[in-house]
Amino acid sequence: MAVQTKARAAGDLRLKNRKRPSYRVDLPAYHADCDANYLRLCKLLPQLAERQQWRYRVPHGSLELEVVERSRYTTEVNLSALSADDQRWLALPCITVRLYHDAQMAEVVAVDGKGPLGEKAPGVQHAGARMQGADERQQANRFLGEWLGHCLANGRVEFELVLDGRQL
Repeated sequence: MAVQTKARAAGDLRLKNRKRPSYRVDLPAYHADCDANYLRLCKLLPQLAERQQWRYRVPHGSLELEVVERSRYTTEVNLSALSADDQRWLALPCITVRLYHDAQMAEVVAVDGKGPLGEKAPGVQHAGARMQGADERQQANRFLGEWLGHCLANGRVEFELVLDGRQL
């Protein structure tokens, strides 16, 4: 009986000491998500070089897109959703996306002002302490893709009508 217990304990110890396989990024899938998000955002952001802000009405609320920063090869945009009624049963995130025009890719760089994703947050000893999962970046970009797809399928542009200098 004691021999069986020692053997079982040794077997359990070997299982505990065995390293888990490390997470590997599926780079082709990640790039495909970023490429698709860039194309979706180009449809939602007409006249990106001239305009600063867009607003779309979607079922149960609206989506606001605002340019935060522009440079020669990149543009950073904030996406925020507003609920039509103030009864929010689910917090709607504010997502910051960087568009890389030369590579034609769009990547989520922050969610609710916390980012960049996958890097150390202030006061955190290691990046994994803040991250919920190893594939947090990929999940954020996939969520963005689903959200943008919903907006393209169901959104209606809001605009101001100005006639002879008067807003109608």
